[in-house]
Amino acid sequence: LEFMTYRLRGHVGPDDNVQGLHTDIRPKEEIAKWQRKCPIKKFGKFLLKNKILTEKGLKNINQQAEKEVCKAHQFARRSPFPKKEELNKYVFKD
Repeated sequence: LEFMTYRLRGHVGPDDNVQGLHTDIRPKEEIAKWQRKCPIKKFGKFLLKNKILTEKGLKNINQQAEKEVCKAHQFARRSPFPKKEELNKYVFKD
């Protein structure tokens, strides 16, 4: 599945949007609007409403996804920094 959405969090540094301090250049209302339109939450509601998944099944999927993200984060934190020559490799570009 592919969902088109909005980047809620900043690219780097403290995430003021989530903490509520809002030093980001985007208006708070814009971010709040997109938080309400979250395609992942909307799809979860769709799956429940159409009895494709149970609450327990959806919870299991969310927990598994969270474990995978945590594992990837731990791997990244333990990995050495890249060499200068590698900094531009594997960078997504339109």
